[in-house]
Amino acid sequence: MTETWINRKLIDTIISLDPSTKGELGRRAAAHLGLEPGPIGKDGGIDGSGYLNGLKIYFQSKLENKPLDADYADNLYAKLVRHQVDIGVVLSANGYTKGFTPRLKEFEFIHTNIYGINWFKIHLLNLQDYFTESIAFQEALKDLPPLVDLGIEKWIS
Repeated sequence: MTETWINRKLIDTIISLDPSTKGELGRRAAAHLGLEPGPIGKDGGIDGSGYLNGLKIYFQSKLENKPLDADYADNLYAKLVRHQVDIGVVLSANGYTKGFTPRLKEFEFIHTNIYGINWFKIHLLNLQDYFTESIAFQEALKDLPPLVDLGIEKWIS
């Protein structure tokens, strides 16, 4: 069995889970990324948050069956502005549609390379990136606190 096949089966299994379990997985991903997990249940669109070098970080996990589309890009932008973040990290189960990134580029305050007044940076990840610690994942880690080992005894609350 190849690693890609195993990851695909794992992703398919995650997608099929009930919403509360997917929410818990999103909270665990936030904790693993060194962020404070959002509240259990209705979280107001925040699955995790934190700070690094004075920059506010927002994490959203969307473990949906379909890739995230342009409508979700609109929703994401609104949340990033409302929460006044500097860095946004999105974890999608199945990636993003062709229309997602062009929609984000329509907004004036998004920039992917520099920080400054009224600018924020977004890292778009999918579960494959997360499981394989891809280049996109490694780039996101540059803007996040150190990873946290989530041994079962450390997570039980």
